[in-house]
Amino acid sequence: MRTHKQLVSYQSIAQALPEPGCPFCRFLKEYQTARLQNHPKESIHRLCNFHTWGLAAVQDAPAAAQVFIKLVGEPDFLSKAECDICREVLAEEDLRICELVSCLSRTDVSDWLRSSAVLCIPHGEKLRRQVPPVLADRVDAIIENYRRQLARDLQQLRDEPEQDRAGWGALGRAAEFLVSQRGLHS
Repeated sequence: MRTHKQLVSYQSIAQALPEPGCPFCRFLKEYQTARLQNHPKESIHRLCNFHTWGLAAVQDAPAAAQVFIKLVGEPDFLSKAECDICREVLAEEDLRICELVSCLSRTDVSDWLRSSAVLCIPHGEKLRRQVPPVLADRVDAIIENYRRQLARDLQQLRDEPEQDRAGWGALGRAAEFLVSQRGLHS
């Protein structure tokens, strides 16, 4: 597999707000890639299917081989123990949701919530549980507005003649909306 490079290094969830799509998915996708590229090799003991393949995709071959040699030698690798990368991504996700909640009074965050916010269902639900009721209603409205937009984009994709078909990105946006970015939730 080819090595994939991390493109952005976010320090705060607020940096991901102006980007398209769910800011939590965007932030965590980059975090996940960084963890796969830079995780201390000796501290990887368990990987899920997705992160095993992800390690093969983003690490250079000698580093990935070193990790896989270690994992192949562990007799209980297939036990039901939690994936090391999944555990770290979930902890980072909780941290970033709390970070956004703590920044709700900032102008850039409140402007984003009012005008251009997009959230996937899983992150919208997690955020909704952390905010006051009036903002929970706003989170619901953000999810509903994006659901309607996606439904229109998907219907257009479905109904256009094949030779004129554009907008294949709607499929990826719909997948992210439903279940978040690949590898963030199982």
